[in-house]
Amino acid sequence: MLEPRGHAPGDYPPYADVPGRPDAHWRDPDARGQARRDQPPPASPSPFTGRTPGPWGSRPGRLGVFLVIGCAALGMLATVLSRTEPGSVLGVFVVAGTVAAALAVRPRSAYMVIPVPALAYVVAATIAGLIHDRASDSSLTGLAVHAAQWIASGFLAMSAATLLAIAITAVRWPRSGRGRRDAARRPPWEARRYD
Repeated sequence: MLEPRGHAPGDYPPYADVPGRPDAHWRDPDARGQARRDQPPPASPSPFTGRTPGPWGSRPGRLGVFLVIGCAALGMLATVLSRTEPGSVLGVFVVAGTVAAALAVRPRSAYMVIPVPALAYVVAATIAGLIHDRASDSSLTGLAVHAAQWIASGFLAMSAATLLAIAITAVRWPRSGRGRRDAARRPPWEARRYD
C-alpha cells in the first residue's frame, strides 16, 4: 500500500538526507540548534538613532509602576531600620524611583507612572509608621492622627515626584510621535513597535 505522498513505505526520494541540502536541518534537531547558535543576536539598530536600543526608554509601562513601588518599599525599609518616622528618607526614595521609572519606560507608556508615587508613599508611610509606633497609642483615633502626620510629612515629596513624572512625560511624549509619522513611509521590516 502506498503512503499518502505516493511512495512505498521506506522508499523516499534520494535527496532527503543529503548533507548541505537546505531542508536537511528540519530532520536533524541538532543541526537546527547549531544553525541558531552560529547566528548573531537579533538586536538591530533603531531606525531613528542608528543605535541598538538600551534599557532606558524601552521598557513597558508596568515596569515603571513596579520600579516606583520597589523604591518605595526600599525607602520604607530604610525608614524602619533607621528607627525614624516616615518622612524625608522615604520621600527621597520615592522621588528617585519616580524619575528612574519615568525615564526607563517607553515614551508612550510614561503616563502610567504619574499616579503611582503618591499612592506608593501613602502605603509605605502607613506601614513604616505602624512599625515605628507600634508601642504607642493603639486606639483608632490615635492611629488616625499619627497616619495623617506620617502622610502629611511626605506631601512635598509626593508632590515633587508627581510633578516630575508629569514633566518627564510631557517632554518625552511629543518626541515619540515623530517616529510614528515616519513609520508609514518605512518598509514593514523596519517599523518600530509602539504602545
